[in-house]
Formats: sequence, structure tokens, C-alpha cells
Amino acid sequence: MKKKSITIAVFIDALGWRLARDHQFLISELPRRGPLATTFGYSSTCDPTIISGLKPRDHGHFAFFTYDPVHSPFKKLWWPKLLPEFLARRGRIRRWVSRLVRHHVGYTGYFQLYNTPFNLLSQLDYTEKKDLYQPNGLNGGQSTLFDDLRFANVSYHLSNWRLNEQTNLAAAKRAITSDNPEFAYIFLAQLDAILHAEGTSSSIVTEKIHWYEEQVRELLKVAKLHYEDVRLLVFSDHGMTDIHKECPLMHTIEALPLQFGKDYFAVYDSTMARFWFLNSSAEKTIVAALQSHPDGRWLTDETLAGWGCDFPDRRYGHRYFLMNPGVLLNPSFMGRTPLAGMHGFDPAHEDSVAFFATNDFNMATPKGLEDLRGALSHSIGLTNLGLAA
Repeated sequence: MKKKSITIAVFIDALGWRLARDHQFLISELPRRGPLATTFGYSSTCDPTIISGLKPRDHGHFAFFTYDPVHSPFKKLWWPKLLPEFLARRGRIRRWVSRLVRHHVGYTGYFQLYNTPFNLLSQLDYTEKKDLYQPNGLNGGQSTLFDDLRFANVSYHLSNWRLNEQTNLAAAKRAITSDNPEFAYIFLAQLDAILHAEGTSSSIVTEKIHWYEEQVRELLKVAKLHYEDVRLLVFSDHGMTDIHKECPLMHTIEALPLQFGKDYFAVYDSTMARFWFLNSSAEKTIVAALQSHPDGRWLTDETLAGWGCDFPDRRYGHRYFLMNPGVLLNPSFMGRTPLAGMHGFDPAHEDSVAFFATNDFNMATPKGLEDLRGALSHSIGLTNLGLAA
């Protein structure tokens, strides 16, 4: 006999509203659709927002690295600094070092050193120490959608975010066929990498989107064989912006009459520079140097508050300088390789906006990422079963 109902949530990383709309993504199967406001930052900000329903200032996640020499877990990690520059710059070497460091510090969340200078590690903290999807995964200690499921004893299937798409899709089909979960959450993350490499107009992107359509249709077909009612939601965390210019902002700051680590500290992400000022003179000098910069702007406290990124302790930086949409900060702590696409710009920009679509006309309409937890909870029936504290 068929089980009564299942809610399937398919998370496609970087499938923005513009791309989904232009490709009419699954428009027949998922007629209820629309733009979904994203969260300022990267996946390290978006993912905790999706599963918690909270703003970044509340769940405590934003960027991966933050200046914190007192509490740095890397203080005793001396050996990466011994690698010669020609080896330390290689991506394969850095991934290998990242795996060793993650094992050394015992982190279970997503961990990657990217292009962060090894000689600065002893002054940095890393923020995603735990697997977000497991109990007590959030920095702020709040519950998530998956805590609600465990608390309410709802059977569910959760993809392993460490594995590839084919493996996760096969596992989801097996679970739906054999385990009869009431909820399934599926990760599909490869589009993000393709968009970084190819940009949004590539035929490779079009082929990948069509492949996703085929996979979701097959998933829907399998689910309908085993359930009377299949509620499907496909959503993303952000879109992707085509890069038209690179900006060596790091070199601009290094040319100032200031000493890194003594007057100021900075973390250079792909689309923003975050500064900690160690004296008032450094703040005045750096703010003035970038005040009229043509490729970006200083973010005000009011803007950050509106985006929910006004952290009371300014843990992630005293001031943020955000690049204009389409301008890549390169080199940065994230890499030195030119990219065709990037995200993490102004969340209101049309290419930043995320996407959702569903066949469930009773589902509460999500306006932004922080609404997805409530929408999914309503579809699953968790609102009637109670939520975890």
C-alpha cells in the first residue's frame, strides 16, 4: 500500500531566479514559483539561514574566517608555514593541507582553507566547526528544521552534502522506495561550480539545468509510485553574477603607509574586504583610501542591519567594503584564479536573487531564505506536532 504523503525538498546550489525563469525550469511540474530573497554573504551564510529560519546576526554564521588571535584554533599549527610558495599556491596542495588541518582540529562542518595565507592562520578563527545538519550544529545554539524532525519523531532522508549529485540522487530514490520517509532533503551542488567556471550564458549551464529537470522528474515519478501525495519544493540559496572586471584591492591596501597585523587586519573574500582596525589612524586612512573607489562601496551599519548581518560584537569585521556586482576581488583569500561567475554581491541585485518552485499550493509562500524552514514545516505537518526548543 502507498504511504499517505511525502514532502521532497531539492536544494540546487546557485540556481538563481533569473536562470530558472529564463529556462522555464520545471514549469509544468512546479507551477507555483517565484523569486526568493537571498541573504548577504556566501553559502556559509545562506545554508544556516535556510535550516534555522533566522537572520545571520541570530544564528551566528557569516563568513568562514574571522580575525581572532586569542581564540585561534590554529596557533600551534606551524608546519603549513614551512611549505615553499610555489607549493603553497597549488590548489591540490592546499586541498590536501585543508584535509590534514580539519583532522587536526576535529571539525565536522565544511572546511576549506582556500587561498588563505598559511602564515596568518594563527590569527584566524574558523566559524563552521560543526556539521550544520546535526544536533547543536549552529554557532548560536538554536534548533534547525532537522532538530524539529528529530524532536517530532518524523522519519526523513537527508543527503550527505559531502557526496556528489549522482550518489545523493540514487540514495534518495532508494530511501523513497524502501524506507518510506515522510520528508526528503536532497543536495545538488554542482551547478555552483559550473557557473563559477563558465558564467551564466554557457551551453554547459543549459545542459546542466536540463539534466536537473530530468533528474527531478524521475525522482517525482519514483515518489508517486510509493505515495498518494507527493509535495515537491525546489529552491536555491542564491543566484550567480557574471564577472566583467577584476579588482586587485589587496594591493591597493598594501600600498598604504600601514602595517598589516599592527595597524589593521583584513580578510579578503571574493566580493568583499572585511577590516579590523587596530588603531584609529588606520581606520581613517583605509576608509579614506576607498571612499571614492569606482569598484565598490563601504557598507553602512544601517545597510548591514537591514540585511540581518549587524553582528553586535562585530565579530566578522569592523567595516565591510563590498564590490559592485560583476567585479571580482582578485587575488583574495579565496583564490587567485579568474572566474566567470561569482555570488556574494548586493543581495537585492537581480542576479543574486534565489528561486523557489513547488507543486504544493497549500505551502506557505516563502519570501526569503529565512522563510523556507516555516514553509517546509507547514508542508510536512510539523506545525501540528510541535517544534524543538
